[in-house]
Amino acid sequence: MSIENEILNFLPKLSKGKRKVANYILENPNEVIKMKVAQLAKVANSSPATVIRFVKDLKKESFMAFKIELSADLSKESLKTSYEDIFANESLDSIKQKLLANAQRAVKETFEQLDERELKPFVAELLKYRQIIVFGVGASALVAENIAQKWSRLGYLAIAEHDLNSMLPQLANNRGDTIIWLISNSGKSPEIVDAATYAWKNEFPIIAIVGRENSILERYIKNIVHTAPSKESNHRIAATSSLLSQFSAIDIIFYYFVSQNYEVNVGMLRNSYEIVAEYRKGLNYRK
Repeated sequence: MSIENEILNFLPKLSKGKRKVANYILENPNEVIKMKVAQLAKVANSSPATVIRFVKDLKKESFMAFKIELSADLSKESLKTSYEDIFANESLDSIKQKLLANAQRAVKETFEQLDERELKPFVAELLKYRQIIVFGVGASALVAENIAQKWSRLGYLAIAEHDLNSMLPQLANNRGDTIIWLISNSGKSPEIVDAATYAWKNEFPIIAIVGRENSILERYIKNIVHTAPSKESNHRIAATSSLLSQFSAIDIIFYYFVSQNYEVNVGMLRNSYEIVAEYRKGLNYRK
């Protein structure tokens, strides 16, 4: 994982002094690689001791080792690519190269971020239930639909919701056979937090996929899988990178889930394929 992503993941749990150091590094990485500890402390309005503690929090041996790793990241072509969506009169080649670099980075960092220590209990919890209510808003609603489609092929009753008003009545009565699956890049959208709150109050089991560690959702949810933090512009045109991260994470989780009960799940997938193939064959026959 890049230094930038490591810092973004640590940011919410850093002290005020360390956060000043982190923010300065994120905003001025090219200047930081030329600095000494005392210089960074001064420009970040912090202290040399705080800088050293910050480096240790990132599990780097020394400030020099930290700078070497940061410099290596900056030299990679993917980090030279702007994360603004587009500019006026931008060439097609420029747009293609930018999107390709963003896509490669989003997928690569999601693969690096996913950890079996998170996936194993996540999948174990999911295996306990046969009905899933998946909830995501905005672009994450597309991911919710993808989850529902995948797990329905495994024999689950999987419902994708993107409207809290439609979801809440389903949370009124907990019959013990349903798990709630939340999807959010930020982990802090009001609808997602409200969904988690109501599900928690009604004692539903909850799992989530979130793009930031230490989100407010962790108050209510034990089993969370984290995707790589998104590098999209604040004024993005489309949620391209975050969607790629989420879809990549879902693919990995799905394959891992299938592998945990391989014979049964492969049989379910085969049955799903055969019934659709039979239907399509009938359509061709009627033509």
